[in-house]
Amino acid sequence: MDIGDWTATPDLNDIYREIRDLGLETNLAELEAFGFTVIEGALDPETTKGLRDKILEIAEARMGRKLDLEGEADHHEIALIPYLLFKDPVFKKAVLNEKQLALITYLLGRHCILSSLTCHLKGEGGQGLLLHADTANGIPEPFSPYSHVANTNYALTDYTEENGCLAMVPGSHRLHRQPTKWETGLDGNRRYEHVIPIEVPAGSAVVWHGNTWHGSFPRKKPGLRVNLATYFCREYVQTQEAYRYNVPDGYLGPGDERLARLLGADLAHNWKDEGAGKKFADRHREISRSRTWQN
Repeated sequence: MDIGDWTATPDLNDIYREIRDLGLETNLAELEAFGFTVIEGALDPETTKGLRDKILEIAEARMGRKLDLEGEADHHEIALIPYLLFKDPVFKKAVLNEKQLALITYLLGRHCILSSLTCHLKGEGGQGLLLHADTANGIPEPFSPYSHVANTNYALTDYTEENGCLAMVPGSHRLHRQPTKWETGLDGNRRYEHVIPIEVPAGSAVVWHGNTWHGSFPRKKPGLRVNLATYFCREYVQTQEAYRYNVPDGYLGPGDERLARLLGADLAHNWKDEGAGKKFADRHREISRSRTWQN
């Protein structure tokens, strides 16, 4: 059907048109039904390699030693490599990737903001990441049906269970709670019966609702699993990383209006002597206009 300029869904009309134009309607259906979706080929090979190489360069500088992507045998834990956005222009490309951002915008609305941009660098033999929902930050259970947070996880190396890929529990976003301690296991006798591996090629983007239970399997072979976790939240949720007042001079240029918004440029709160001002009034009008739909 044609999507009109319907007053009952003033923001959703344009968001859905964009999703349709990008060929993502099937992904949207999967996201609604199962709580996650996979966009294969979201990143071209050059960007995938650029992100992976830059992350390894940063990780080596932090760890003080060389890492072997294919044969690494000494790195066993999951190392968090945080605050990547300002390290290289290639990270900006990942955040603004139009396909993943269209689905994130559907989940969180046009005023969503970037919460963090990190890598979970995993080697052989380390622990997996137990199942959990990203909805946190003091948000009480039962969770709302709509997303407060959402995640895009880029696979920068091939994802298989043996390689330590993502784990998902399809449909868990409809449970509106965190898993219990008996529902978090991923390996051996404690493996939760409904968990599945997300086995996808490098360059894929996995997008999920903030309520969806997920984790990652332990890696069982030498080498490294490299990802890029692009984590977003609604404007009333505290971000994990500090962006709003820490954007480097010259980082934002012409055409970067959406990125500026993702970094908090349009946030109405946290004022000083100037008081609420125009931003607060503008956001109040927008919220009033779109209150018929959560986004």
